[in-house]
Amino acid sequence: MLKKSSKEVATSLQGRLDRLTPLSATCCIYRVPQKLRKVNMEAYTPRVVSIGPLHHGEEHLIAMEEHKLRYLQNFLHRTRKTLEECVEIISREEKTARDCYMEPINMSSKEFVEMILVDGCFIIEVILGFQNWNGRTGKPDDRIFNKPWLIYDVRRDMTLLENQLPLFLLLTLYSQLEVPRHQNHYDSFLLLSVNFFKFYSQMPEAKSCEEIIKTIAKKVSSTREEIKHFVDLLIVCQQPSSTRPQNRSDFKFMIPSATQLHEAGVRFELGSKEERLLDIVYRRSDGVLKIPRLKLDDKCEPLFRNLIAFEQCHYRERLYITDYITLMDQLINTTKDVDVLVNKGIIENLLGDNVAVTNLFNNLLINATTGTDFYLADVTEGLSEYCDVPWNRWKAALRHDYFCSPWRGASTIAAVILLLLTLIQTIFSGKPVKPIFVDVVPM
Repeated sequence: MLKKSSKEVATSLQGRLDRLTPLSATCCIYRVPQKLRKVNMEAYTPRVVSIGPLHHGEEHLIAMEEHKLRYLQNFLHRTRKTLEECVEIISREEKTARDCYMEPINMSSKEFVEMILVDGCFIIEVILGFQNWNGRTGKPDDRIFNKPWLIYDVRRDMTLLENQLPLFLLLTLYSQLEVPRHQNHYDSFLLLSVNFFKFYSQMPEAKSCEEIIKTIAKKVSSTREEIKHFVDLLIVCQQPSSTRPQNRSDFKFMIPSATQLHEAGVRFELGSKEERLLDIVYRRSDGVLKIPRLKLDDKCEPLFRNLIAFEQCHYRERLYITDYITLMDQLINTTKDVDVLVNKGIIENLLGDNVAVTNLFNNLLINATTGTDFYLADVTEGLSEYCDVPWNRWKAALRHDYFCSPWRGASTIAAVILLLLTLIQTIFSGKPVKPIFVDVVPM
């Protein structure tokens, strides 16, 4: 009986083994790990529109499905393609598209191809429509651009890790359009996409979209890695302007807070409008820490959380956004640290108060891990070496303990003066007074 039971178990397991599909090396779209999601579930959840299979069919997103079909209709008119032709284009890429998702997609071929076509055309029409939108009104029958709030929620949903389509699919659909002769479809679509996300995702203000595209092209060429989707695109746009050597594994990771560094004599300086978030530099020659401006508002938390989530899921090295938040988290421990960065113009706080900024940076990396290297290691090493100098430590302690406020500083100076006067009095009171002899000349 036991032998028969063992045979049945083995047969059952063998059947499951035979049904296993090979893992894809092109996987790049993930569900956010539960350990990250539980910290703030809303930051990873679409509000108004589902893109791709992971949130497809959820009840609160059904209302947008009809408008997706209207955008599909616009795309067909724009390209002069038939539905059958478009379906055939997507069908040829079905296997490759499925391989981009970490988990198996339990949808039939018909359902999957239909969803990808509808969602892909929706994205392209939204990005194209944004170019002609003046920020106030859209077409009377356009539910997205004619409503003052909806386009902002749609754009936010398009930056979520679980709400992505592979970029190659979007390029495949976009290639059905005509583009200017001086551009290819790849550069044209990236240019439109960067323009669509530029003021949402902390890209350099002074740089044009064309300059950002050139930088992206250089990075793609140097790393030989194609951009996977919009979340990946936003990370690439923030990567540092210059490459740095591979960092050692024994670097000093922890640094004092912004207040402590400021008291020790480190000078904070605002970076230029052309610099990316990762263009942080510490100049050892004059003790200047240069940090580009960061505009903090309500959209920053979901944006940073999804960029970090992708790095955590996909990369072992070059965790640029994770490294950036790690450094900012060390600089900001209290509201006083925020004050230092706000006063220097490094942080533009639109969150309401400094407590919100402190909580944001102290919570973004909960349950996240750092990579095998740390891009900003030279910055933390320089700051640590500065603070290891005894005089700088004493100066910081002196400022923190005795000059942290005008009143305490005044009382400290008064106490020092009183101590000096007491010392002088003690010296002179214990010293014998010499008699003074005056020679009197007789008259």
